[in-house]
Amino acid sequence: MYRSKISVKVSIAVCIILSIVLGVLVFFAPFLFELYLTAFRGFAPEGEALAMIKKVFMLVFYPCGIFAAIILTALLGLLNNIKAGEVFTLKNAKYLRIVSLCCFAISVITLVGGFFYMPFLVVAFAAAFVGLLLRVLKNVMQAAAEMREENDLTI
Repeated sequence: MYRSKISVKVSIAVCIILSIVLGVLVFFAPFLFELYLTAFRGFAPEGEALAMIKKVFMLVFYPCGIFAAIILTALLGLLNNIKAGEVFTLKNAKYLRIVSLCCFAISVITLVGGFFYMPFLVVAFAAAFVGLLLRVLKNVMQAAAEMREENDLTI
């Protein structure tokens, strides 16, 4: 029991740290992406290809960033419920549904972006896979919550 409480607290801390990182990336991601492409990928600093890929990156990153913020908010709600001892509830199943739908949305956005910058295809596949896993976990959580409610009603 003690270790699970620590694990939940660590998970909450990681979510908060990732929220801060996401907030910082909103301002610095285009610069960091351009720096990466020019320093490690050999793109010309003032080239047309760099401008096009940077535009695609921003059109993919910012919508995905919105969904990432929603995911982090839902995960914090889920973790706070677990910390409070509310594990198998319909509210937690709702949080998992939100996270899985956001993963699918990120998958669609990065899939479209992958036609212009191929590494996004890897993100699209990973996001779809995580969305599917979370969907299955949501179904398990929802079934457990419904069974728990049914058992609470029986004497």
